[in-house]
Amino acid sequence: MKLLPILAAAALLGLAAPAAQAQVNININAAPAPNWGPALPAGAQYYYLPTVGGFYDVPARQYVVSRNGQWVRTTTLAGYPVGSLQPVVVDYVGAQPWVRYETYRVKYGKGGHPHGMPPGQAKKMYKKGYEGRDENRDDDDGKGHGKGHGKGHKGKD
Repeated sequence: MKLLPILAAAALLGLAAPAAQAQVNININAAPAPNWGPALPAGAQYYYLPTVGGFYDVPARQYVVSRNGQWVRTTTLAGYPVGSLQPVVVDYVGAQPWVRYETYRVKYGKGGHPHGMPPGQAKKMYKKGYEGRDENRDDDDGKGHGKGHGKGHKGKD
């Protein structure tokens, strides 16, 4: 007679254990935010990436970028180190974050610069007297063959 209550208790514990395990699996499978981005609040799905003018879908672990006028998903971004992406958590949840692209572009910029210029362009813009190509510069022969200061470049004297 005492065996019956013990078996019933063991059966109840056996039923409770798989339910707890299922809950643990659900929590483990949630996609964490990448280590290069800010903490993602509960319910958030995307980062806007001003540097590339695109998005990162955290649960899918995919970048969403415009190529040839089409929004595409990709797992890598060639030429952009993750440290340069400047991710911003946005409030869009769904499959088409580009529907709010213009809002995010105006608010956060594009091109890695607050005014939306591509990298290197700001340096040219803020150079003293820059108004495009300067025909009167000493180091410019007027044919686009300036002395340059890049790696391995030596000017002609």
